[in-house]
Amino acid sequence: MNLKKALYLLSLIALMFPTVADARVRIDLAQGNADPLPIALSPLDGLLPEEQDIGRKIRDVIRDNLQNSGLFSVLDEKVHLQSRESLRISGPVYNDWRLINAEALLTGYVKLKQDPGVTQKKAKVEFRLHDTYNEKTMTTHSYTADLRFWRHIAHRISDDIYQAITGEGGYFTTRIVHIAEETKRGQKEKRLCVMDQDGANYQCLTDGKHLVLTPRFNPEVQKIVYMSYANGRPRLYLLDLPTGKQEIVGDYEGLNSSPRFSPDGKKLVMTLTKGHAGNPEVYVMDLATKQLKRLTFHRGIDTSPSFSPDGKKIVFNSNRGGKPALYIMDADGNRVKRLTFGKGRYYAPVWSPRGDLIAFVKGHGGKFSIGVIDPAGEEERQLTESFLDESPTWSPNGRVIIFARQMGDRTKLYTIDLTGYNERQLATPQDASDPAWSPLLR
Repeated sequence: MNLKKALYLLSLIALMFPTVADARVRIDLAQGNADPLPIALSPLDGLLPEEQDIGRKIRDVIRDNLQNSGLFSVLDEKVHLQSRESLRISGPVYNDWRLINAEALLTGYVKLKQDPGVTQKKAKVEFRLHDTYNEKTMTTHSYTADLRFWRHIAHRISDDIYQAITGEGGYFTTRIVHIAEETKRGQKEKRLCVMDQDGANYQCLTDGKHLVLTPRFNPEVQKIVYMSYANGRPRLYLLDLPTGKQEIVGDYEGLNSSPRFSPDGKKLVMTLTKGHAGNPEVYVMDLATKQLKRLTFHRGIDTSPSFSPDGKKIVFNSNRGGKPALYIMDADGNRVKRLTFGKGRYYAPVWSPRGDLIAFVKGHGGKFSIGVIDPAGEEERQLTESFLDESPTWSPNGRVIIFARQMGDRTKLYTIDLTGYNERQLATPQDASDPAWSPLLR
């Protein structure tokens, strides 16, 4: 064999089997459309059939979470070369996983126990995330909870995997509140409903007898503020999910609408028409004292306020410039500055938890789409293309937007990555609108 041919063969081998030093099990979220990272998920092992069954269910939820994010390509279990039994006895044989192009590998086990006198079993779930090219463990953790919370454990592990590989927090251990819409006897009923971010554990909190709108999660605790016409006029209600306790926080003359919490959850910014001839203005309320402060003073319509994540700024919608546009002001109402000057009309702004972008609805050419713009107003991007997209809201890590899409007489929930990729429909039992994302559940 001559030298030229030998060097050619060596280069082919190098391409087929990358060196450990060059391998990087990492997803760069700064890329506009990162290639999905191939990952293998071994069913979490257990000694008993029930433990193995729970382990497989947890693995399946993790698989769906990672696949739905658009950032991971989960390899089919049929192509796995190393068996679950072999993993249990000897640990990962990394070359077997590299041969099927798995850059990361999840392994783990489930152990069930039942304390004397207690009906509910507990599950201890331990997992390890392996870097198959560097042949090392990237992260490991164990969770113990009542067996009925096995889905919650699966979401926690999904977040751990997401963070280990992207370097940023996940969003799988969250819930989504929304308005469920169903037509009965020719009348459309709207109920306040909540579910896990993947559509599981669906629960409705109101009976549909009264119109409910614009629910929003407190960013710190499991509380929801929403508008209801329970007494025939719009009032704002605060609902504590764990206890079911409810109180009225907005019962002023005229319109009480578009509420949103401050980043620390201690204040509520909203739109009221009280005391100024039905003209909508922006107010802020201290939830501890119920003290109210008016922030805008203009004959135009000022509505849909949203805090910046540091609590220092508020973005809102106003037609004070002749058509609906977005404006930013200090949290005390000073230094109002127009943000958008593009063609069309801008509505429903909501500040990203990361602080780098503001999502909005833009009406132009007879269509309404979801877009984002930076707080300096220097870069605007359109993310969706449809007849009527509305009500954007961010995941707690600021990477995904959920919104409502109207298609004829139906309304469904969709999610899209902030880059404009990975648009997908989120399944709900009925039509759904007005979505809002919860903080991470701990």
